[in-house]
Amino acid sequence: MKNKAILIVAGEPNSVFLEIFFKSLKNNIFKKPIILIASKDLLTKQMKQLKFNFKINLLNRKSISFNLLDNKKINMINVDYKFKKKFDKISENSNTYIENCFNSALALLKTNKFSGLINGPISKKTFLKEKFFGMTEYFASKTSNKEKFAMLIYNKKLSVSPLTTHIPLKDVS
Repeated sequence: MKNKAILIVAGEPNSVFLEIFFKSLKNNIFKKPIILIASKDLLTKQMKQLKFNFKINLLNRKSISFNLLDNKKINMINVDYKFKKKFDKISENSNTYIENCFNSALALLKTNKFSGLINGPISKKTFLKEKFFGMTEYFASKTSNKEKFAMLIYNKKLSVSPLTTHIPLKDVS
């Protein structure tokens, strides 16, 4: 598989992430196939309110047809999410949904059929609840790599791997 897909977890459902995602699709910024892991119901309702119109290519997590991925559509794996408002305040109500999205992504990553994972924003206060400094540490704990992990910020011109992750600057020394 020469051009492996990238998984994208939408993260906090009450963030601006899906709006940014829709604009990214419209501007055709993705050079590799992408698969979004999110709630189809929430996505379609936010897409309609934000006046975007993309077709959805709903995928089965257990049998993804990689040759059918098309970034002109939203390739997605649905994770159920019960909500009352399309846009609401960030709260703990979405924690189970967020965790289910990340669990789906991590299970798929273990198959080695994907080139990486991008995660949308999450609330450290409501989702991580001070158990982890950030998502880097969260992923490390979920993959049994509690002491062997690093954050990489990458683009074609520069790659940076910070010595510390997700701690306040005043605590670095």
